[in-house]
Amino acid sequence: MGNSYSNSGPDPSAITGDPNDPDFWRRKGDAYAQARNSAFAASQAAYRSRDGARAKQLSEEGKRLAGNATEAHARAAALLLERNNASRAPSELDLHGLRVAEAVQAVEAALARARAAGLQKMVLIVGRGLHSEGGVSRLRPAVEGLVRRHNLRVTPGVPNQGCITVEFVSAAERGWVEWLFGGGCVIC
Repeated sequence: MGNSYSNSGPDPSAITGDPNDPDFWRRKGDAYAQARNSAFAASQAAYRSRDGARAKQLSEEGKRLAGNATEAHARAAALLLERNNASRAPSELDLHGLRVAEAVQAVEAALARARAAGLQKMVLIVGRGLHSEGGVSRLRPAVEGLVRRHNLRVTPGVPNQGCITVEFVSAAERGWVEWLFGGGCVIC
């Protein structure tokens, strides 16, 4: 495009692969994110050297690249959700491969669909974190926190360690122990 900033990462337009593969969109999104970071860094350098017009141009380019990165990662997330859940029951949601923000968005939508369908419970498959940095799951605590904020009964580790079972129950059905330890008590 004729930009004179140095992008040390791969050119997003040069990323090749199958557009039906989520990894293609992840690589493309990561490349756009690297280009965005380079554009913003160059924008700051131009601003410091008192070249306001160039700084603005590079900042606008960074914003455009940020939008492209977001769009590419959203396509990857949509493909992952489609692939992971194509043969699953509506009461199950497999979140493997999603980033935390993507998983939270998917769970929000799934909870709304489950409530509208009158489901009594739902199994959220978050994984054990084996592929996460340091082997520690980032999805599990984020998803558990989200469903607790929805005042649902949460049972981690059921039916297995990579799952969270969520039950759509009233506050009275959850009981006082869950109210006390689930964050409902104002004293604790």
